[in-house]
Amino acid sequence: MDHKIITVEIYADIICPWCYIGKKRLDAAFALRPHVTPRYLWRGFLLNPGMAAEGMDRQAYLHNKFGSAAASVYGRIAAAGLESGISFDFDKITRTPDSRTVHHVLISAQQHVERLSEAFYQAYFIDGKDIGDADVLAQVIDSTGLDIDQEAAHSTATHRQLEQDLFMARQLQLDGVPYFIFAEQYAVAGAHMPEHFLPVIDAAAA
Repeated sequence: MDHKIITVEIYADIICPWCYIGKKRLDAAFALRPHVTPRYLWRGFLLNPGMAAEGMDRQAYLHNKFGSAAASVYGRIAAAGLESGISFDFDKITRTPDSRTVHHVLISAQQHVERLSEAFYQAYFIDGKDIGDADVLAQVIDSTGLDIDQEAAHSTATHRQLEQDLFMARQLQLDGVPYFIFAEQYAVAGAHMPEHFLPVIDAAAA
C-alpha cells in the first residue's frame, strides 16, 4: 500500500480542553492508519476574542461563562480527557490567558506545530501555567528543545495570518472548536472518537 501524506488544518485554541482531547483522538485514529501520515497546519481560533491582553482570574472567568454549572462541565471534560490519556488538572489553573501570543508562535513555527502545541496544552492544562505571560511562554518553548525563531512570532506576516485564520473561521461560521479540514476537502467538527475519523482519513488518502 502506498504511503500517503495528507494535510490536516486544525482550527483550535490552546485554552480549549476539547481541542486537546480532539487532537489526541485524531492521533489515535492516524495510529490505526499507519500508511497515512498527517501534516498538521495550525489555524488560530479565539474562544474569548474580547479577552484583555493580561488575561483574567480563572474563577471569575468560569463564573462569568458557566455560572454554577462550571464544576459539572469540567467534570465531564476531565472524564473524557482520561479516556484519551490526558490528566487534566483544572484546579492548578489560576488565570485564563489571552491566547493570541500562543497562536502567533504556533503560526510562525508550523513545521514544529505538533510538538509545540502539545507543550502548550500540557503547560496550561496539566501544569497550570499562565501561557499568556511572555516569560512563561519562552520557558515552554525552551523546554521543547526546538530551535524556534521567536522574533518570527512578532512579525507583521504572522499577525496578519492569525487575522486571516479568524476571518476564515467566521466565513466557515465556526462557533466552536476543534474543527479539522482534511486535504482541503473534508471537514469534521468536534472532538470525535478515533473510529469516527477513519472514513474521512480514508477518503482524504484515496
